[in-house]
Amino acid sequence: MQTKWIKRLTLPVLAMLFIYYASHSSDPATSNLVNTMSEQKQEQTMYSSEDYYAVYALHDSNNLVKTYVKKGEQTDRIEEIFSLLTTNANQLPTNTTSLVSPDAKLNDYKLKNGTLTLDLSSEFLDYTSDDEADLLSSIVWTYTELPDVDKVKFEIDGKAMSNLNGAMSVERGLDRSMGINLEIDTMSLDHTQLVTLYFMTDDSKEGLLVPVTRLISDTIDPITYAVSALIQGPAGENYVSVFDQNTTLLEDPVLTDGLLSLNFSSDLYYNNDQTEVSSTMLKQLVMTLTEVDEVEMVSVSIDGNIKVMDDTSRSIAVPTARTNVESFIEAH
Repeated sequence: MQTKWIKRLTLPVLAMLFIYYASHSSDPATSNLVNTMSEQKQEQTMYSSEDYYAVYALHDSNNLVKTYVKKGEQTDRIEEIFSLLTTNANQLPTNTTSLVSPDAKLNDYKLKNGTLTLDLSSEFLDYTSDDEADLLSSIVWTYTELPDVDKVKFEIDGKAMSNLNGAMSVERGLDRSMGINLEIDTMSLDHTQLVTLYFMTDDSKEGLLVPVTRLISDTIDPITYAVSALIQGPAGENYVSVFDQNTTLLEDPVLTDGLLSLNFSSDLYYNNDQTEVSSTMLKQLVMTLTEVDEVEMVSVSIDGNIKVMDDTSRSIAVPTARTNVESFIEAH
């Protein structure tokens, strides 16, 4: 099981969070893709880690999204990923871009005990402090997709850095506990935790995963919060949730030996005949809940019925792991 990222915030992360939130806040809005997708069947293209790199890039919606780029002939994965964020950023999907300067160079790197130290040229600092949260999140979340990378540290021309071009402290390195697309859902900074939710870009044909990290009270159960948040939909207007907002959990979630079982109301059905659910919904659900500590797989039923399929003819009652839904959905 991969390391999960519900952790208490450090003071440097809190500082970055407030800077980020002040510059990214918007009026609450909810959207839903069910109507626009209800007449469409979905084709799943699997993006295996053997053939593709996962790269977190800035979408036109001003959110970082998870994209997939086919591996090239370059044998050094650290260097190739850095090139996808710089000189080869044109290989990123349409409507996405990298925040890293194309002039930035990777002088050298070290990978030891899960910590990747990047020695970068001074051109890397060619960004504004307002962009730092997104830029660093993009790099850290991209490299920590690699199974042997847990943390990223930064050097500039061989010199260890405590700060780069903004308020964020990088001296001890950064991991996924820094969050991504940060939002605040608590009135107090004391006794908090991070929960990462997965929404979608508002495009039924080219929907990309939008991970959103929220700061919430540590008195709240992260599983029930995450499910409720997906149903309610996002706070921002530039990404969406596929869930019908009338959906409810009929029973408390049950977690046994890494398997999380959920029983939803019939509002979860995707079509009018109530025979299918959305594979995009299942993807949101599994990606979100497997970020929670101890959750490895998710099983879903509707009104106690386990004989329910998604729109790709996959049983939703069969325990589904994160790797089973790591696919990009194309409508046709």
